[in-house]
Amino acid sequence: MTTAAMLSSLALLAGCTGLMGQGAGKAGLQMPGKAAPDSGEVAATWYNPPSEFPGICLTQFKDGRLRFDGGFAFFNPGRWSYDPATAELRLDLQPWPNLASAHANKSLHTNLLRVEADKNALVYSVKADTNTIGIGGFVFYRDTPCSGKK
Repeated sequence: MTTAAMLSSLALLAGCTGLMGQGAGKAGLQMPGKAAPDSGEVAATWYNPPSEFPGICLTQFKDGRLRFDGGFAFFNPGRWSYDPATAELRLDLQPWPNLASAHANKSLHTNLLRVEADKNALVYSVKADTNTIGIGGFVFYRDTPCSGKK
């Protein structure tokens, strides 16, 4: 095999690995506690079941994307990160002028640590045994399957 043919083959292989997407073969962002859902790209789901409003699904993807389905679509597209050293889950949401006022009463959701309105971020204390978070007065249950997801 000539040098040119080897280099050409390597370039093609490198191009093929790039088709798998950024972070392919890596674990991606992780949450503490329960294992991620069956989907290889999903790190966690949080679900607010239907009651007087339709159900709302919050999906955290291993590449850091965050998506709401069924409600709160104005927060899309979002990003998330988790710092295991401080047990802080950070949700970076699309700009929304009422973000701070919608979460002014932190005592309703004891694991909401702070609202960083200037950065459109909500920061929660989430550990392996944390089962719920509150967003905008709605309670989201951890690792609950999102039914009727779009």
